[in-house]
Amino acid sequence: MIYKIEFTHGEQNAFVSSCIALMPRTQVIIQNEKGKCHGRVIKQLPEGSEMNTSGEIVRAVTEEDRELIETTEDLSQKACTKIRQIVAAHGIDMKVINAAYNLNQSQLFVSFTSENRVDFRELLKELAATFRTRIELRQIGARDAAKIYGGVGPCGRPLCCSEFIYEFPNVSIKMAKNQSLSLKQSKLNGLCGRLMCCLSYEDEFYREARKNFPDFGEHITTAQGEGKVIGLNILNNKIKLQLEHTIKEFDISEVEM
Repeated sequence: MIYKIEFTHGEQNAFVSSCIALMPRTQVIIQNEKGKCHGRVIKQLPEGSEMNTSGEIVRAVTEEDRELIETTEDLSQKACTKIRQIVAAHGIDMKVINAAYNLNQSQLFVSFTSENRVDFRELLKELAATFRTRIELRQIGARDAAKIYGGVGPCGRPLCCSEFIYEFPNVSIKMAKNQSLSLKQSKLNGLCGRLMCCLSYEDEFYREARKNFPDFGEHITTAQGEGKVIGLNILNNKIKLQLEHTIKEFDISEVEM
C-alpha cells in the first residue's frame, strides 16, 4: 500500500509505502533516508498505483512514541530560538519560521522565508558546529509559513491550511470576481498576505451559475423598460438594474437577455 504523508517537521509531502492499513489523519512513524520521522496520513493511493516512494511507515504512533515526540518538539523549540539568535547576529535577511529534529535527532530541519536570495554558507558552518548534527535549510513560501504558525482567519475559525488543507489550491483574483466580492486586497488576503484559499471552495458553483446571468454593464429588457446591469446576487438569483429613473432589483426570471 502507498500513502501520501504530511511531515510535521516541514518537509514536503511525500509518498511512502506501508504493509499496514491506515485511516486518513492517523499519526505515524516513518523511516526514510533522513532517519525516523513523525507525520500523518493524508490519503491512501488506489490499488495498483505506481509511484516512487521515499520511505516506509513503521507503525502508527504509540504512547511511547508520543513521549519521544514531545521531547523532540521541546528540543526543536529550543533549537529554533538559538537559530534565530545566530541569524540575527549574522545580520542575515531571513526569517526563521520553524526548526525541527527528526526523532533520531540526527538531522535538524530549518524552515525560513526571505524576500531575497540568501547566502547562508557561513551560517550553515556555525549551525553545524553549534548543534553537531546535520542541518537542512529549506526556504518556504508565505502560505507554508502561515500553515506552520497557525492562527484565526477573518471568519473567526482556525486557518484552513493548519486544519485540513494538505496541498494549497490555485487561487486567482478571478475567483473573487466570479463571486462578486470586493476586490480590495485587505478583504481578500489571508494572514499569509496571499489570496485566501477559501476563495476556491465555491468557485466551480459560481462559474456554472454565472452562465445564467448577464455581464456587468449589459443592457437587458424588463417589463419596466430597458436597464443596465450594475449588480448581481447569484445566490438569490437576482440582478440589480439601473433603469431610466431608478435602480431596482429583479429576479433573473423577470428579465429578458
